[in-house]
Amino acid sequence: MPTKSLLLPYTVLEKYRKKKFDENMELSAIICLAEAKRKTHEKISFISKLHYPLWAVPWEDGCLVIDGLQILSPTFTYLTLPDLECFLNDIERGQTVREQFLNSLVKHARTFAGFSEIVDIPMKAIVVDKVLLSDFSEYVEETILLKTDATGKIILLPPKLDKDAANENAKKILELYARVQSDIKSLEHAADTLNEMMQFHQQKIFREIELANNVFEEEIDKVEPIVEKQVDLLLRDRDAKIEKMNKAAEVELNFRLREKEKNQRELERLELKRGEYKGKLDVRRGRHDKLGVTRWEQRLRICENKIFKVKQSIHNLSVHIEKICRQNQENTNEVKYVYQASIDIERKKIIDIKVLQESVAKAKETENEKLRLLTSHIVGLIEQLREQKSLHAEELKSLTIPWQPEQTILLGVPFYLVGHKTGGKYLYRVYPPLRTMSSEGIIKKIERALLTFSLESRINLLSQPRSKALNIMLSITLEKKMKTDRTFEEKLRELGASNNLLADPKFKEALTIGLEELKTEGWIKPEEGSILLKTYA
Repeated sequence: MPTKSLLLPYTVLEKYRKKKFDENMELSAIICLAEAKRKTHEKISFISKLHYPLWAVPWEDGCLVIDGLQILSPTFTYLTLPDLECFLNDIERGQTVREQFLNSLVKHARTFAGFSEIVDIPMKAIVVDKVLLSDFSEYVEETILLKTDATGKIILLPPKLDKDAANENAKKILELYARVQSDIKSLEHAADTLNEMMQFHQQKIFREIELANNVFEEEIDKVEPIVEKQVDLLLRDRDAKIEKMNKAAEVELNFRLREKEKNQRELERLELKRGEYKGKLDVRRGRHDKLGVTRWEQRLRICENKIFKVKQSIHNLSVHIEKICRQNQENTNEVKYVYQASIDIERKKIIDIKVLQESVAKAKETENEKLRLLTSHIVGLIEQLREQKSLHAEELKSLTIPWQPEQTILLGVPFYLVGHKTGGKYLYRVYPPLRTMSSEGIIKKIERALLTFSLESRINLLSQPRSKALNIMLSITLEKKMKTDRTFEEKLRELGASNNLLADPKFKEALTIGLEELKTEGWIKPEEGSILLKTYA
């Protein structure tokens, strides 16, 4: 055995069991199970207690477990990164030319849509089953806490991997882990570089907007006084023209209003005369003065004709006055419209500058937003890849158990190998490590229904597998290896036969003591113990 090694106990007591379970009882229990499994035509050729070699290789705050027989052969999946060098070169070339930087972002938006290639990496002899690692960690921890030292003859299955080979196999995991960590740093560097470049262009855009605003403000400050002066001149000229038109219209309007007033006074005078003529006409008619009636009728007719003409003149003057007012308003409005058009042209000089200023700023902001969105998209994709790589790294780290040996150490996992022979053929059964249960409560059940329990069932109640995953590794994996690898099967048979406990001079004594202890606890019947002693001792 190597100097640095840890031999694990075959049986561990369940925490409520107070009675001991020594090697004699252990051997007797295996004999009971082997005999229960043996068919009538089979003969047990050998029973041997062997140790499966595992290596514990330190790694940071834990250790990797390496299969010394190299039966386990897991395959790891490695996700290769996109061409980060090409990406970074394109991004850095776009530092001085924003359009080139933008084109690089558009180009590489598809670069990080996924890993470029998935590579399968075979890792021989690495124990990766999480349940098995957890159970094995508990197994090692219990062994260290119990401070049990394996006694007797230790038979180790010849490992295919020595200490150096185990370290070399573990190194592949460490290298893969380092490669994944390097990928994570590369992705973080790519994201940081992209963000830095984006911030650089963003600051440039902000400075360009600020400089453009300063230029436009200077232009506005230069043009605005000139425009305002010109507008002021136009307003004064407009107001002068309007005032002149208003005065001309007012003169004509006053003239027409005076004529209208004169005609209205004349109309009042004629209406009084018409009343006077009507009165005198009525008197002449009352007197039947035909001559007088004719004279006053003529005067009345003349007066009414004058009234009609005066009224017509008043109407015409009113129409003309209204026309003068309307025409003056129209002329005023037209002057205002013409001058307002000129004023608008002047003020548009400032508006055009402000519109251009806003347009330039908006174009810069749109460009900035486009760069930001593309950068955010790519950084998000890079972050997704980084998270997957981080999960991969965590997965690799989870392959360790929380035990820190100072150096690579050999672990011996005990199991019993029973060789059943029928004719010229061999059948093998493996019995992995057990956890011995407390007899209290279980014996009472056995006593109440003794005949319903077979010997195998009772022993299985007493000694239960300590780990389902360890059972699979030792039973199924070993038995499968023996079936598919003739050389391995022959070596294992030779090892088992050469270390056959049945041929040990102390076997009879050990079996006798062990069966007596099992019988005392009530696990086997007296007649079963006698038969087993007669058969094997």
